Amino acid sequence: MFEADITYVDEALYKNKLSVVYDDLAAARETMDRVRAFVRNRPTVYMGTHTPQGYENLEAKRVMDLDHPVPTVYAEVDFSGTEASGKYVCSICGYVYDPAEHDGVAFEDLPEDWVCPRCKQPKAKCNRA
Repeated sequence: MFEADITYVDEALYKNKLSVVYDDLAAARETMDRVRAFVRNRPTVYMGTHTPQGYENLEAKRVMDLDHPVPTVYAEVDFSGTEASGKYVCSICGYVYDPAEHDGVAFEDLPEDWVCPRCKQPKAKCNRA
């Protein structure tokens, strides 16, 4: 079993697709190939860091089989009664923008050229929390 950040979702590992965030393409490809070889040769419970499948895989002790992907099943959640927090989450790296930590400046009031301070992706990559 290992926890990893080579992929943001299990589907990327199954499809052998690199994340959109990496500093060195050759190193990212080599790492992906090594992770896939490890998974192919050893029973592995994979816990990606940016996906709900991580904890689900651990809880179910689900061994990853690259040739037979497990479909993602998300719990149905009723958000109708929830109150907006004003927080936004970067869909790439998971950074949380909280207006309370930025002098009350709402995410919507940030300039259009604002980028995530962690991964430098544009504002459009963030979603309401």
